[in-house]
Amino acid sequence: MLSVNDWSTMPTSSHAPLFRDPAALTAERAPIIGITVWRRTLPTYLGERTDLFTLGVEYAARVAEGGGVPLLLAPVADAHVAALLDRVDGLLLSGGQDLTRALRGLGPSDAEAGDTDPERDAFERALLLGARERGLPVLGICRGLQLTNVVLGGTLIEDLPRSAAHPAQDTPEAFLGDRHEVSFAEGSALAAVYGAARRSVNTIHHQAIDAVAPGLAVTAHAADGVAEAAEAQDPAWPFLGVQWHPEKLTAPDEVADEARLFSGFVASAAAFAGRGADARR
Repeated sequence: MLSVNDWSTMPTSSHAPLFRDPAALTAERAPIIGITVWRRTLPTYLGERTDLFTLGVEYAARVAEGGGVPLLLAPVADAHVAALLDRVDGLLLSGGQDLTRALRGLGPSDAEAGDTDPERDAFERALLLGARERGLPVLGICRGLQLTNVVLGGTLIEDLPRSAAHPAQDTPEAFLGDRHEVSFAEGSALAAVYGAARRSVNTIHHQAIDAVAPGLAVTAHAADGVAEAAEAQDPAWPFLGVQWHPEKLTAPDEVADEARLFSGFVASAAAFAGRGADARR
């Protein structure tokens, strides 16, 4: 499992602090954080079904507030993924639509969600595997955690049983307003990042990790036993994924707490960028 230093710096001869002042990053090259997007058809002045790449503005805002430069990543052909990864210092796998059943190794079914995107699945799979090979820092949010678990050999709960922690929801107010508590594993990167053993988070997901993939360790649980976060066990790869949406926790105290997660991620990307600059000298 990641230690606090793994998440902030990766192994080096001298470790930088976990939480760096975002303003200090402007004195050097601020790390570029690639963020994946969601392709959707939405109404615009051009028509009722305009084909768009979309992303909640909170993702980019939280990365920028943490000292990073957000760069939105639209799908490219596999042959160009390596060149794209050469240009970023960290990867944020964003939330959104369900994974296709094909990616999860399942056959066709009427239960397939209507807005799945095989192109996005394939692109993010290639990004993830390339990032792991390079030791590129990765933060997975909701779908991003689920994709990582599936690509690395794990499985998902198809639809979470309803519970006090994960109640039935049918309005935007419920999705954004419901909260439940998660507990962090002792010694985990998450416990170090938040400086606490537990945290109140939002409840937007309907799927979660079932069997955890080889190489990942579940490091947070809800009261009903649902896996809420996972970290890479390989100290050479700073991966951390959360099942909640930290960017959509918008009360002032929540934003302040979640800033620790984004700042830690950006600091890890800055350390990765610094090692690359040293190698080029």
